[in-house]
Amino acid sequence: PLSHRQTLSTIDNIPLTITDNDLQRVSPSFILMQSSPTGANGSTIYSQPQPQPQIVHSTTRSNTMPSWRGYLPIKFESTTLDQYQMTPHFSQKVFLGGIPSELTEAELLLVLRKFGKCNIKWPKNNGINHNMPGFCHVVYRESRSVAELLKHCTRQQRSTIDYFLHIHILPTTTGLSIRTTRFKPIQVVPWNVKDNVYVMQQDNMSNNETSYKDWSRTIFVSPLHGKMTAFSLSTIMSNVFGAVLMAQINTDKYGYPTGTGTVLFCDSHSYMRAVAAGAIDIKCDCFHKLLDIDPFLRENEPCAFCPLIADLFCRNFHCLRSYCKQCWINRHGSKPLADHQPATRRQQPLQHI
Repeated sequence: PLSHRQTLSTIDNIPLTITDNDLQRVSPSFILMQSSPTGANGSTIYSQPQPQPQIVHSTTRSNTMPSWRGYLPIKFESTTLDQYQMTPHFSQKVFLGGIPSELTEAELLLVLRKFGKCNIKWPKNNGINHNMPGFCHVVYRESRSVAELLKHCTRQQRSTIDYFLHIHILPTTTGLSIRTTRFKPIQVVPWNVKDNVYVMQQDNMSNNETSYKDWSRTIFVSPLHGKMTAFSLSTIMSNVFGAVLMAQINTDKYGYPTGTGTVLFCDSHSYMRAVAAGAIDIKCDCFHKLLDIDPFLRENEPCAFCPLIADLFCRNFHCLRSYCKQCWINRHGSKPLADHQPATRRQQPLQHI
């Protein structure tokens, strides 16, 4: 039988792809949230059974890129749905998707401002007009406005909770076109700031704060899906590469994910396997994403061979060192190191816990 932990001796043994025939079919076990079928203010809760996260492996060994298949791991807390809804730990920023093209910005704001003062941030390079791009971010002044918004959404329970706000679109007549009255669901994707950081508790490290600041075992991961929490990221990386000590989702000034994250491994071997892989293919019930894996390079990282500041890193399994440009040329100018590819710093630093 397949285990939940993938133990591999070399990077060459990490699977690349999984077909339907490779999947380990597991009868789902259910976690039912204890809540009434009707939420606060009469909002309807559509509940579906939530399967336990399962790690699925493939027998394919055609490439060195690792892959992970299964249900998105979630950190389930024993609380009711309504209590979860009322948590004050939401980011002020919310993602809206599936916005109908016939809906104007004024109509959308009229609905959203019922829950508190807010502004809409449209995607870059898109002007604000009547032909809306279909998605945007909404920034409220207070996080409790987000909780109030979610109270008026319908909810669908899967691996994660999907929220939908039903907008009443009024009838209009423009030329020969007639817009009839109807309700249109808009997906609402909030972010719980408690999902920013996940620390794996270990007896031998629980009181050692310096263990969480070892940059030599930290990787940078991108681009992350909007539903990837620090717990999910930690679990997946641990299953594929080895034990993880801490994972963190990088956020903007509103505490909303920027699409990048960092992972600190418990040992150097797990770290080296992740860096040497360079990427991981993740397919779960919520999304399918290819993530890039880079070594975490601090600002002002010293070169491994001279006093200068390093701005390059060799991800080859036999190097794994930081270099300034001159030392890179000196040591990688001839065979067999000439084929090594450098990585550059494009990350933001880990925040203090």
